[in-house]
Amino acid sequence: MKDQAPVSDAPVESNDKVASRFGGTKKKAKKKRGGYEPVSLNMLPMMALFTVILCYLLKDYSSDPVQIAPSPDTRLPHSTSKLAPQKAIQVAISQRVILVDNVKVAEVRNGRVSAEYKKDNNRASMYIVPLYEALRKKADRDKLIARYNKKKRELQFKGLLTIIADKRVPFRLLTEVLYTAGQAEYGQYKFAVIKKEGAS
Repeated sequence: MKDQAPVSDAPVESNDKVASRFGGTKKKAKKKRGGYEPVSLNMLPMMALFTVILCYLLKDYSSDPVQIAPSPDTRLPHSTSKLAPQKAIQVAISQRVILVDNVKVAEVRNGRVSAEYKKDNNRASMYIVPLYEALRKKADRDKLIARYNKKKRELQFKGLLTIIADKRVPFRLLTEVLYTAGQAEYGQYKFAVIKKEGAS
């Protein structure tokens, strides 16, 4: 007589119960894999982040001292002017580059801006494309700050530039920079100079 395997008295679980133990029935698992669960977006952290950024910009814009630092190869003209520098976007023109707030926007070769930086690649054009784009972004930012601070006169958009130009820069190049700035709504400008000794 052959030996028989012992028979357990424990209840046998159904297939549905076994399936549910390992992640649910086949029908539910399929629905979970192929379905999309709605995702809720909490706007409060985003609003708090934008508020912090805006406060930082306002603090940076209104409290930083005016600093003018020409590049080592830039020779500023001398003057007896007694006017104090004002907070403004800085455009530097050297023998090699044009900078907007210390960021290079165009190269200068032999006293001229290459055609690749001009509108329609026309070397005779007065319009310097990357310079306009950089100033346009600055203007849009300053207008946004002014919009939320209408009662603060010092934060209103004035369209003012500080021009840090090498005294050897050709008049044509200087004119192109000022013309392009005017297209970006910067119609006022002051030139950075070196104060002569004895001027008070």
